[in-house]
Amino acid sequence: MSLIVDFTKIDEVAKKELNQYQEMIGYYMMAIGMGEITEKNHLEVYARLVLLNASGLSAEESWISFRMVKLLIGAKFNIAFESKAKFSSRMLKCTLREVERQKAKKLEVA
Repeated sequence: MSLIVDFTKIDEVAKKELNQYQEMIGYYMMAIGMGEITEKNHLEVYARLVLLNASGLSAEESWISFRMVKLLIGAKFNIAFESKAKFSSRMLKCTLREVERQKAKKLEVA
């Protein structure tokens, strides 16, 4: 199934600013298990993006900022919703794998 990103219900200015990132935004939404960004869920969307970024043990902020998430209110994606519990569990597993990978890398160098 193809990824579908629907920006038709976001602000026109936001559409012009973010249109070039549609596909990448869609992949991020797939990674966090959210099919739309609404006024009601935009804080959770941003929190999940922060956790996704942290699961890679990156000290850098995600390129999708809180401002971008606010601009994307109204965007829809053909992605199945993932519960908070399932998402949290998956992020913990990803983070543990990354910690193990980094530990093994340090042991190789030593």
